[in-house]
This record gives sequence, C-alpha cells and structure tokens, in this order.
Amino acid sequence: MLWSYDTRAHSQPDWLAALHTWLTSESRYADPASVDALVPSPVLWGRMADHGQYATATVNEARFPDSFTRALQADPGASTAAYIYAVTVSGKQSIAWTGAPRGGAEARTVTLAVQCRPSQPCALAGVLPAVAP
Repeated sequence: MLWSYDTRAHSQPDWLAALHTWLTSESRYADPASVDALVPSPVLWGRMADHGQYATATVNEARFPDSFTRALQADPGASTAAYIYAVTVSGKQSIAWTGAPRGGAEARTVTLAVQCRPSQPCALAGVLPAVAP
C-alpha cells in the first residue's frame, strides 16, 4: 500500500488517513510523519490527479536487515519491550496516467518498523530511516 495509490479515486488526505490505519495504536511507537513523507504533497497530488496518475506495486522479497539480525542476536530480549522489528521490503512500482496506460516502472526498497506483539495482528510503526528499530 505504501507504493500504490490512485489519484483518480482518492484525495491526498484520504490516502494519508488510509495509510494511518495501518499504524500501531500505541502512540509512543507510531511514527505517522515517516509514513506521511512517502506521500506527495497536496499540491503535487492534485497535479498527479489532473493527469489521472495511479501506481500499483508488487513485492518480491521481505527480510530482516543484516544489522538488525546481528543486534537481535547480540541481545535477544531487546525487542520484547516494544516488539518492533525492522523489515526490508523490495519490489517494483508501476506508474501509469491518462494517455500512458503502460507508464513506467522502477525498483523500490523500503525498510519498515513493524510491531508484532504476541497474540495481536502486526502493525506498522514507521518507515526507516525516520525511525530506528
């Protein structure tokens, strides 16, 4: 969802609100600003909407970054306070717009801070590098 959008169907504030529903409800761990930074400004969103721009995404891989794995191995209990894990996701974003239904595509990689508490669904805490695991 972080790489997908449809300016034809959603306003920028509505899209941000939808993204925020993925955030953890624990405000001390949620970093909405890091998510907001991925979304074009209202002015740019409006220009994109003028051209009917939309994007779809595919994910090829998700993994723990090596540095996070090493830190977790050094102190296995460190993550049990917040249960937040770093996950690097790689894939492709395809962008199209009116007059260019095939548009273009580019590789994407992002590291997410994901909170996975026992017996609860996982939730997004933020997008790195704005947050630290």
